Amino acid sequence: MTVQPGLHRQYCSVAAPTQLWLDPDGRLAGEVTPPGADLPGAGDPADPAGFTGLLHGDTRMLSRALVRVNGLEPEPATVETEPGGVLRVRGLVRGIPGPTEDPAVELLQTWTVTPGVVRHSLQLRTSLDSLDVEIDVELAADFTDMADIRLSRFRDASGPFSADQSALRWREGGKTLTVGAPGAVTAEGRLAWRGSLGRGRPFEAEWQAVLTDEDGAVVAARPPASRPPRTGPAGALGLLLDNSLDDVGGLRLATRQLPDAPFTAAGAPWYFTLFGRDSLWAARLLLPLDSGTDNGLASGTLRALAAFQGSRTDPAAAEEPGKILHELRSKELVLESQGLRLPPVYYGAVDSTPLWLCLLGELWRAGRDDAAVRSLLPNAARAADWLLAAGAGNGGFLSYRDATGHGLSNQGWKDSRDAMQFRDGRQADGPIALSEVQGYAYQAALETAGLFDAYGEPGGQALRDFAAALRLRFRERFWVEDDAGPFPAMALDGHGVPLDIPGSNMGHLLGTGILDPDEARLVADRLVSPELFSGYGVHTISRRAAGFWPFSYHCGSVWSHDTAIAIRGLLADGFTAEARVLADGLLAAAASFGHRLPEVFAGVRAEDSSVAVPYPASCHPQAWSSASAVVIAQAMGVAL
Repeated sequence: MTVQPGLHRQYCSVAAPTQLWLDPDGRLAGEVTPPGADLPGAGDPADPAGFTGLLHGDTRMLSRALVRVNGLEPEPATVETEPGGVLRVRGLVRGIPGPTEDPAVELLQTWTVTPGVVRHSLQLRTSLDSLDVEIDVELAADFTDMADIRLSRFRDASGPFSADQSALRWREGGKTLTVGAPGAVTAEGRLAWRGSLGRGRPFEAEWQAVLTDEDGAVVAARPPASRPPRTGPAGALGLLLDNSLDDVGGLRLATRQLPDAPFTAAGAPWYFTLFGRDSLWAARLLLPLDSGTDNGLASGTLRALAAFQGSRTDPAAAEEPGKILHELRSKELVLESQGLRLPPVYYGAVDSTPLWLCLLGELWRAGRDDAAVRSLLPNAARAADWLLAAGAGNGGFLSYRDATGHGLSNQGWKDSRDAMQFRDGRQADGPIALSEVQGYAYQAALETAGLFDAYGEPGGQALRDFAAALRLRFRERFWVEDDAGPFPAMALDGHGVPLDIPGSNMGHLLGTGILDPDEARLVADRLVSPELFSGYGVHTISRRAAGFWPFSYHCGSVWSHDTAIAIRGLLADGFTAEARVLADGLLAAAASFGHRLPEVFAGVRAEDSSVAVPYPASCHPQAWSSASAVVIAQAMGVAL
């Protein structure tokens, strides 16, 4: 069975829409062989543990750039990440002897990633008085589509369509890759530099790759004017905050339709585009740092999504009038292993629309971009109409069901096929009403009612009536009880039966207003209990569930943003001590990942492991995970 490539051991640098992925030794060498693949009885070594390459948009263009010095590959020493999209790889060329047993030659490689341009500089240093050297870079390009990479299917390398002494050029359709190295291009299609160095006299070389995609790309670079300075608090928290904000800067994009409306791509490598839920949550978590004006992230995200707001009923795309999209692609996304076939503009998310309204209301209350808020009032009216209509069916709750058979079977943030299950492991049948979505809807209705009143728009009272009725229905239908006490179920299934096992979804209810103070207290206590809190973060589902597994994507793992949203809600409802417990856990987890937070990590308890255990296929950086650092800082009393 083909599995998704592992990512947790790879090094990544992003400057959307461009990505660089290196292997655990800092090499750009193609596919990464699983450890032990050459041992007797091992799995198929053709099924790689990971991949490397230069990617632009949804395509890996350069698949190999293997460096040798005098025919020898450097032995890896360190790989360091630096602000501004820089990876620095230090290695030793141990095959070149010196006068002692000490290594005599060091190679320092510096990769600098900017949107559409990647520079690779090489510096050789030696302890010898004099050394003649040749640096050789073996290149390969394959133009493998991202959907195929996710299935560990890689195309054969192709030769350049043109070459001269200055550059090699590859092209496929509207996608182009140009490798420039004046005077270093060989007749065999490699790069080669010859020279000499000595003690105190390094030898340096450099080449760059220019990547373009005019083949229907729907997003383009929208980097910040400058990367944020590293001025965070001291210690582990400061490192996490600085690294996270640098990663967020590398994920900024805009659509070609609205180039002045920035948003964050959901994450690398698979989700390098506009996602409703992910981009909205990232903007909400980052709102304390948002400039508001001058194309701020919150207003940019709202405007970018409003441009694709649903205008018709199209079951194939899950589109409905007023609905906010789930994801935007340049072409149909086909994932055969998951039975998915999603159109380029896909609306299969039940939460994007209320989250859009929540962000708009929060931006309005922050008072930072009145012009943007005012311009989006017509979109808010259409989104509010969708909210009221969506909440009128299925017992008065917002719910979902895939009508196509090839869309997302689960359409909340836990969107894998097995995410919604009962205590005994049975899968829930649709239509499914998620608990957190009712909380989002409640907050969205009240935020939008206040917004409409402030701008003299009609519809406020209908939204308040909807919210009041939803709150009562939620209390009657979603609360269940086990031997540890009452808790809100993750969801109701298609028969209105609540899922009878606690899950992290309840943390998203905090701060929305749908819970009264006593109910919020019950949720706060349950979140920090050993049943849900691993010591590093909140498990997606209770450890007592039959389907719990620490390495399950949504049934036992820990998601950084999920825990951060719980922290945000705890702070909003006054549970500062509980918020600090969860924040301390995430900060400890981040230390295990180079003071960064990945998309997801394994639900192995802190008492069972002194470090947070990776989830192998976890994306990094992930926008809402990086944005979570802001909430952690708030929980620790840092003024932002």
